Amino acid sequence: MNIWKTLRNLSFKFFRHSLDPFVNLFESIKPDLLKADIGLTLVEYVYVTFFSILLFFIIEFPLITIITSIILQDLILAILFSFTLNIVIVLVVFFLFYTYPSMAAGNRKKNIESAIPFATTYMATIANSGAPPITMFRVISKFEEYGEVSKEAGKIYRDVEVFGMDIVGAIRKTANRTPSEELKELLWGLDTVLTSGGNIGDFLHEKSRLFIAEYGRRLQRYSRTLSILIEIYLTLVLVGSVFFVIITALMSVLGGGGMTTYLSFIQFLVIFIVLPFVSVGFILLLKSIAPAA
Repeated sequence: MNIWKTLRNLSFKFFRHSLDPFVNLFESIKPDLLKADIGLTLVEYVYVTFFSILLFFIIEFPLITIITSIILQDLILAILFSFTLNIVIVLVVFFLFYTYPSMAAGNRKKNIESAIPFATTYMATIANSGAPPITMFRVISKFEEYGEVSKEAGKIYRDVEVFGMDIVGAIRKTANRTPSEELKELLWGLDTVLTSGGNIGDFLHEKSRLFIAEYGRRLQRYSRTLSILIEIYLTLVLVGSVFFVIITALMSVLGGGGMTTYLSFIQFLVIFIVLPFVSVGFILLLKSIAPAA
């Protein structure tokens, strides 16, 4: 049982059906939820979202209160600060859950578009061997190296062999749900070739040539973008944080004992909370724009 199913079961046990009236407010994420392929319906995802937010609040509030009360030596101020910070955390968690289907669909799209040039070449080889089209999808679905392309091929094979759909209908169904425009273009092209009786092998060879050329251009763009982002990170984050620590240390010395506690607290927040979050965000940014392996 994966984490999504565990959270789904816990959230339904806790909320029962009390959140049903709010599900319609999340209709806008339904298309991305289908493309993300995380195995949850819209109703289930809404319940998981609110249960996770509640869980974060229950865990974070006492933890932050204890830490801030030790630093500030003032319980009332620590509670107020902790409550305010937890409200911000709850809003951030809600935003992350709301945008997660779109991000997951984007990751699947990136994975597909990185593997599709090589998967298409292999599909063309299979097609030219005289094998029926369904065999092509069955073979591709067994190659985990092709990642999400293998999963999409597996869906087509499953729909034909298990659910009894014709291959054209199965291809159209997957084309409508895939997050990748390139795979969608490939599948609709296959649909046209199959219905018109064209040569599948020639079509796939031509598509693989175009996909490989586009993949090369994508790598070049990523290389240029990576150089710029690293320069920005070194200048603003690392150098900026060192400069901030030096300035606050001088202010603490010049300002006397009254400011020392609060400046030390600000330094603590910047060094142990803001800087790690910014660094993690930078890593996630690089990962999001990097072509999948």
